Amino acid sequence: MKCIPQPLSLRQCYSVAGASFAKWWIPICLLSATLMGVELVPKQLAKVEMAALSQTVHHAVDVFQQGDPAQLEALSLELTEALSAFAQKMLIFSLYAAPFLAILGVLLICTSLMAVKNQRKKYSIRRVVAVAGVHLALALIKVLLIFLLPPVGLFVYVKLSFVSLLMLEKNDAPREAIKQSWAMTRGNVGALFGMVLINGTIQLAMIPTIVGLIPATGFTNTARSAAFLLLSPDEPRPA
Repeated sequence: MKCIPQPLSLRQCYSVAGASFAKWWIPICLLSATLMGVELVPKQLAKVEMAALSQTVHHAVDVFQQGDPAQLEALSLELTEALSAFAQKMLIFSLYAAPFLAILGVLLICTSLMAVKNQRKKYSIRRVVAVAGVHLALALIKVLLIFLLPPVGLFVYVKLSFVSLLMLEKNDAPREAIKQSWAMTRGNVGALFGMVLINGTIQLAMIPTIVGLIPATGFTNTARSAAFLLLSPDEPRPA
């Protein structure tokens, strides 16, 4: 199958996402809430280390204001140890939580895709787990690239936006899904980067409300699924 690039209208993309989310918001929000709940687990399990780090930081600020060089030197070591303990605990628990987060993320993608197509579809557990593994591996690669080479990382992030969707909807193998995602996004990198910025802004705006992150996460996933269908040459374009 050869993907034929076509212009992506962000206005149409978010119009489709809004209409789809309005009909499917209950299952989408339930999955979003579960995903957020699992994301909070590492922070709760590292609560003691987080409290120790916070206390050390506040103490360091007080000492810095007093301008005592001797205490600052001693506190720098204490701060490093507290930060290291917190980072290690978070890393360990995050690694345990990562597979569950990946599976929940893929289930959310499945539901948002069904919402945009407005039809139910059964995805096998085996397929979901396989896609979750690829989803997790690519997420780590993207994060690493964005951290080391931000422009390259963001470009790759956009180009591989539809890998999980292709594996779910077209049953593509990982290598084929990567090739198809790269082809589908040709000529639309600017529009898709705009979508990433809009989605990120929506989620950042909802952070202070906490509960607002649940529908925001669901809606932004629905927007990505809408973009996928609008760019799929062999799928009817959503109205």
